[in-house]
Amino acid sequence: MNDPELVAWSMRERALQEEKTEPLIVIEQVYTPSEQQKKLYFNAGRWAGGSRDWVARKAYEEVMGNEGLSK
Repeated sequence: MNDPELVAWSMRERALQEEKTEPLIVIEQVYTPSEQQKKLYFNAGRWAGGSRDWVARKAYEEVMGNEGLSK
């Protein structure tokens, strides 16, 4: 099977045969952050992105754990 046309044709045929089965999709909600956590991460991301205001700085420090990682 060295002919590229034949290889492509056989791959298409195989894909069409496999397409007939429905894939099993499982969606499971593992974690839902609270509104307070969403606001905290949003403001910390603003600080990391260059916004230099008090709310963003405090949120970034809280996320980083105040262990000197914010410098």
